[in-house]
Amino acid sequence: MAYEFYYRRLVHWQDTDLAGIIHYTNYFRYMDEAETEFYRSLGLHKLKDSSAEGVTCPRVSASCDFVSPAVFGDELDIHLWVAKKGRSSMVYEYSFKRAQKAQEVAHGRVICVFSERGRNGQLRSVAIPERFDRVFQVAPFAIDST
Repeated sequence: MAYEFYYRRLVHWQDTDLAGIIHYTNYFRYMDEAETEFYRSLGLHKLKDSSAEGVTCPRVSASCDFVSPAVFGDELDIHLWVAKKGRSSMVYEYSFKRAQKAQEVAHGRVICVFSERGRNGQLRSVAIPERFDRVFQVAPFAIDST
């Protein structure tokens, strides 16, 4: 069972704004990259395995708090952990640290809900499929802040 993952990401020129600082939207992209790599590290494919189960896992909430600017050329260590797991939802927390100084630059949170489409086309939540439920566990150091 897994509850955390570390991912290193270089800040590319195209990731920055005119001030040379990461454009805020890229933190959300980095969170998604880290989650995708977390799944891959466990032998899972987010899209194929979800489709095989007949589910999707849309984000219902995403936030990021910025602590210190990260700039072009910085390497960021992204720490992802499962903060909470409900019947149908997963909460991921992310800490972004400048690798060179181990200084936190941002902290993010994403909530996703396993869902399926009903006959009317509307999404409705479903229990986390067993293939995912057996793999992911809540990090022992996670503190529920919801």
